[in-house]
Amino acid sequence: MLGDVRYLTDAEIATARDSAPEWTAFPHHEPNTHEKEIRARLAEFVRRAYRQRLFISTQGSFSARVDGESFLITPYRQDRGTMDVHELVLVRNGDCEAGGIPSRAARLHEEIYRQHPAIRAIVNAYPVNATAFSVTGVPLDTRTIPESYIVIREVTRFPYGLQFSDTQALAAAMSPRRPAALLENDGVLVTGGDILEAFDRLEVLESTAEAIINCHTVGTLAPMPEAITRELDRVFLGE
Repeated sequence: MLGDVRYLTDAEIATARDSAPEWTAFPHHEPNTHEKEIRARLAEFVRRAYRQRLFISTQGSFSARVDGESFLITPYRQDRGTMDVHELVLVRNGDCEAGGIPSRAARLHEEIYRQHPAIRAIVNAYPVNATAFSVTGVPLDTRTIPESYIVIREVTRFPYGLQFSDTQALAAAMSPRRPAALLENDGVLVTGGDILEAFDRLEVLESTAEAIINCHTVGTLAPMPEAITRELDRVFLGE
């Protein structure tokens, strides 16, 4: 219904397979109260994302900033449905906590946190409907209902491989106006001011994608006119 699917080449698959970063480990430490709270909340939302089919099996990365130098992130190839607080991996100044392997998206998350101090949570995910837009050339237009436009704003698209080859450029392209992105043939990337906001944006992004796909069975998508989006910008976003 969306159009032709773009399939990965053997070389592109190899790029993803060979992209695992190397990490230097620092000794495990006993987390303070603040870190414990973030661990508990992040693990809760990882399991919630799995229950709602936003994460699948061991796939999907969710991170949360702890302070200006460190963040917690889901581990590499661990079941998201049973995620425990102790399985989350602490990354600090380019190194990771001993005993865990961070998600492959950790270097990208690290760069986004470095460039955007206001961002405090990041998600990479492969929800079915939004990923359908990721593997086709169709833009995901959020002007369906006010909630979609207010929560997600504009959805940008990045070509396949940029998340591996140039994390600085990808991170620089994220902004308050564009907190969510389609990664070509690699799902979606969503940012937020906290864990709840990032999760909310992921949920709304997926439900918006599903609504657009479903609308093809009843007619043509009729996005909100520019006059309405300008008013939403003024009232809800102060623009």
